[in-house]
Amino acid sequence: MGEGVMGRKNLLADLLDDKLTAVNEPTSGEPSDNRRPSQPTLGSRGAVGAMSRSLEMLSAERDAAKALTEQLTTGQTVVEIDPGLIDASIVPDRMTSVDEKHSALVESIRANGQLVPILLRPHPTSPGRFQTAYGHRRVRALAELGRPARAVVRDLSDEDLVVAQGKENGEREDLSFIERATYATALEDRGFKREIIMAALSVDKTELSRLISVTRALPRSLLDAIGPAPKTGRRRWMELAERMAGRHDQKALADSVASDLFVRASSDERFAIAFAALAPRKPKAPRPTTWADDDGKKIVKIERREDRVTLALDEKAAPAFGDYLISRLPELYRSFREGRTDE
Repeated sequence: MGEGVMGRKNLLADLLDDKLTAVNEPTSGEPSDNRRPSQPTLGSRGAVGAMSRSLEMLSAERDAAKALTEQLTTGQTVVEIDPGLIDASIVPDRMTSVDEKHSALVESIRANGQLVPILLRPHPTSPGRFQTAYGHRRVRALAELGRPARAVVRDLSDEDLVVAQGKENGEREDLSFIERATYATALEDRGFKREIIMAALSVDKTELSRLISVTRALPRSLLDAIGPAPKTGRRRWMELAERMAGRHDQKALADSVASDLFVRASSDERFAIAFAALAPRKPKAPRPTTWADDDGKKIVKIERREDRVTLALDEKAAPAFGDYLISRLPELYRSFREGRTDE
């Protein structure tokens, strides 16, 4: 349709002009040159019939033009629009740092064309432009290919737009957990009520609270660095948020995110790197100590671990002391048990 919705008025005008021209052209039963009846009679049956048919045709075309306008306005017609005239939604639902499926989508559209129309609304503040309700990835791919976008245009309120946007992505199960979480948080930050957000994402109050709590617990810079992580589910993201809350020293995380390994990794691999960097630190084992006799001779090396104590006897410093200690173990243990008061 040329310029799509941008050309509605020209389209309708051309349509009416063509039909009016057809009405005014000679019919097959009339002379095609200047040999007209020398004395036309305005009151004759032929002239009245022709005039009546012309008015009927004009009325029919006006009705058709009105119906076409209503179809365009109510979004019942698919039109073609230059991607350069299409802006993003008021709240993006996709993370732009990593899009591992973009190349595949471009090649699919190149080979098969755009099979599913996108949904747009007229831009509320920029006449002649449009805002995306859903289909952001397709718009980007079509712009790269230099092809017009097949779109349905509807008058949508902000609430209608975000609900349509969330519903479409939810039905395709195309958004990862963290994309849904960042989308929910962005909607809340824009002032949308939780009822609208729940409708957009098709979740209940509990799940919505989980989504928002994860993104509130993690720096946005880290989320953007990791990206959508399509294979990483809710449980792992919640564990990452818990690890972040328990760590005051985040140097290991900062070093990991800045590493070449992180930059080259896929989105899910980036999550794994960040997750490992925030792993709880194992407590340092205490340094070994020694026990010396009254003369200062070091006899026993003592190593303490979380689940054991190791005594290493120096046989050169105290020959046969080890055998003596082993033989006295039953007596020592009985004495230890008899002296305890907590059993």
